Amino acid sequence: MRVQLVTDTAADIPQHIIDEYNIEIVPLSIIFGNEVYLDGIEITTPDFYEKMAATKGLPKTSQPTPQAFVEAFQRAHSRGPVLCITLSSGLSGTYQSAVLAKAMVDFEVEVIDSLNISIGIGMQVIEACRLAERGKSLQEIKEAILKYRSEMIAYFTLNTLENAVKGGRVKPWEGGIAQFLSIKPVMSTLPDGTLGNSEKIRGRKKAIKRLLELVKNTKMDFSSTVIGIAHSSEEDEINHIIKEITTNLNPKELIITDLGPVFGTHGGFGVIGIIV
Repeated sequence: MRVQLVTDTAADIPQHIIDEYNIEIVPLSIIFGNEVYLDGIEITTPDFYEKMAATKGLPKTSQPTPQAFVEAFQRAHSRGPVLCITLSSGLSGTYQSAVLAKAMVDFEVEVIDSLNISIGIGMQVIEACRLAERGKSLQEIKEAILKYRSEMIAYFTLNTLENAVKGGRVKPWEGGIAQFLSIKPVMSTLPDGTLGNSEKIRGRKKAIKRLLELVKNTKMDFSSTVIGIAHSSEEDEINHIIKEITTNLNPKELIITDLGPVFGTHGGFGVIGIIV
């Protein structure tokens, strides 16, 4: 039986890929005041951004319960061995919920901490699905994904610090200065699965240029590389980035997805992430 994949909604995997590989998706919760929505079930990504724009307070997220993972594991187990890849433990308790769920079932489940966010999780899941399709065993896939994970890095730029100010991660006066000077942070994932290495770039176009430079500097040859783009940005900006990547880097594959509510809550409007 083919290995089955379980992940969470933070992975931002395009729906057609979820359907193609029958991936089990466990939703995080999105919280607006006293209203709680299951991500991807009770609130869509477009609805989330529309509601966030109309809400003064910052929406919050909550990790899935272990029971939610148990139920996903059981559905997947009916079709084959189970591999679960979750949102980074450096950013959420989702991985720990999956580990607790693993102890609650009486069949083998492997759980991997992606140490990544958004389509950086999704790319690991997609690669695991493709390995499963080629008949690889659960342990073979786990070893391959751990190697793949160690070679991945995600770069992100934000267009605004509004949500960071609302969430208390940036002081209001710092956010005001950043807005006045048009400072755009450029960040990356760190080996422990957190975000850091923030650069402060003046101007949106320069921030995007720096983002592309950082991606280009990761390796010499992209012909066998999958690159992911997750965004909550304008179409013209993304089309420009796609053109730059395909023309200058010529990767094996480009996966483009909307940035979902889990990271959109923190990054706000205008986030661009490139994962390589």
